[in-house]
Amino acid sequence: MNEKEIKHLIDKYLEGNCTQQEEELLDRVLDSYDGQEEDEVYFDGEKEIKEEIYLGFAEKAGIVREAKKAPTPFYNYLVKVAASLLILVGLGSAVYLESKTQPEQELAQSIITKTTEWGQRSDIVLSDGTQITLNAGSSIEFPESFEGAPVREVTLNGEAFFEVAKNPNKPFLIKTEGVTTKVLGTSFNVNSYAFNDHISVTVKTGKVQVQSTSKNGQVNTVYLLPNEKAEYSREKDVMTKSKLDNDNYLDWKNGIIRFNDITFLEASEMLSRWYGIHVDFENNKLKNCHVTARYENAKLQVVLESIKYATKGMDYQYIDQENILFKGFCKN
Repeated sequence: MNEKEIKHLIDKYLEGNCTQQEEELLDRVLDSYDGQEEDEVYFDGEKEIKEEIYLGFAEKAGIVREAKKAPTPFYNYLVKVAASLLILVGLGSAVYLESKTQPEQELAQSIITKTTEWGQRSDIVLSDGTQITLNAGSSIEFPESFEGAPVREVTLNGEAFFEVAKNPNKPFLIKTEGVTTKVLGTSFNVNSYAFNDHISVTVKTGKVQVQSTSKNGQVNTVYLLPNEKAEYSREKDVMTKSKLDNDNYLDWKNGIIRFNDITFLEASEMLSRWYGIHVDFENNKLKNCHVTARYENAKLQVVLESIKYATKGMDYQYIDQENILFKGFCKN
């Protein structure tokens, strides 16, 4: 018998409208619950609920059980009635408690932080299969698992290249200062170094949504396709979109250092980030000398010798393993 049929028979019995056959049927059903109370384990509040159900039946039947009196057959019968209903109450309590504690388990997700020093790079694979190459001087935060979360969200400081595993039902979000990048499955580069004015997002494959939030709360959204770039200016508080005709933005990932007619000062900053060293200048004039060169997976010594060879009158000196002095002069 189901719950509705049992309750219907109980109501008929209490109203005195049960046939003999129905009373016998109810007896057999209630007998099956007999003897379960001694070893019963209660959910929080369930014992009080049982008392309320019994009192409700007793009031409806017009009887009251007095203290210190032996239980009457009819009282025992009402206890059986209450027990039959509380089988269902107990199951409901279990489901409720399980659903109540489930969100707490989801909130217990641990956050992982990966950091690279200058001169270091790191490859990371997330729990969903997303692959990340973290550039030097960068850090990224992500949950141990994305299970149970509506989105896959990470926080980036610095630069990283993402190859996001496809999941149409769970977007991938990269949070940087003032900019959120949203994808379903694609590959792209995000540069958000604090020493740069611009935060840039450049797409290699797929489609990417980039949103910036201005200081007055206005949201600006652009959509990028392959070889397109979005740049957000921290100073101007605006975002622009442009198209690229090369993939130089991936130089760092491919082990390439490229000097495109830049000053020695700019080149020294790139060398510091790439090799984790510090460059000083013997005189300020050297800072304004220019250099154009391209190096692939080159050791620092090779780069320094190349700059020295291309710049007549310039030399360098190791102060120690992490400090280098540029000295001499240049003829530009």
